[in-house]
Amino acid sequence: MKKICSLLLVFALLCGISNNSITSKAATLGLNQEKLILIKGNTFSLLVSGTATTPKWSSNKKSVVSVSSTGKIKAKKAGSATITARVGATKLKCKVTVKNRKGKKGSKTNPKSAYKKNTFTYYEEGKKKGKFSLKLLNFSTGVEAAAMAAKNKSNPIPSENQEYIYFKFKMKYISGSQTLKAKQMFDYYHNIYGDNGTRKLKNIDWGFFFEPIDDLGTTRLSPGNSSTCGKAILIEKGHYPIMFRIQTGKNSYTWFTTAK
Repeated sequence: MKKICSLLLVFALLCGISNNSITSKAATLGLNQEKLILIKGNTFSLLVSGTATTPKWSSNKKSVVSVSSTGKIKAKKAGSATITARVGATKLKCKVTVKNRKGKKGSKTNPKSAYKKNTFTYYEEGKKKGKFSLKLLNFSTGVEAAAMAAKNKSNPIPSENQEYIYFKFKMKYISGSQTLKAKQMFDYYHNIYGDNGTRKLKNIDWGFFFEPIDDLGTTRLSPGNSSTCGKAILIEKGHYPIMFRIQTGKNSYTWFTTAK
């Protein structure tokens, strides 16, 4: 009798461990965004974490937002749509609002693509500093950016409500007369915004030294020189698309978007 009871107890414990393991795995399922506001023509890649299974993607309004088999969505016309990622019996949803472009190119409502080579005259506190070109080579978020930052074990680990955003730039100082810090021009302390430029993002912390390029925070630019540099910034989760602005006039800024 004791032997039977012991076997039943072991069986119960094993079932409990198995169930907890399944519950734990199910609990890790997540979508990198549950709400998005995109400008017509923009694309964004949705990602499901916590599973090795390939999700099945669908859009309830394909004419507004389409989605590929890999989770890449494209904003096609103004309106709203819900994108669903199905993993087994679990459905994860992201509500997408699409808006039309408005205003002058380079304005907050019609930002320039940061992935193109953009040339401009940079101003600081109303004073002309020089002519520069800037091109975004890579922009990463969420799980991808966290994995990059984790290559250096001294970098902070994001909490449940935090994530890294990572910028990798090609910068060139075309003409001017003085050496400047890259972070003066690309001011990640004050000029990075989420939610299509409507929310200024606070820097909670930073990630350093996880790939063999210069850290943007310490890079210095001299006239005629160029640099490939990057910066990982820890922010509050869930404010996309990310935009940034650079002062290109005495009292004016040019806006850039990381949305493709």
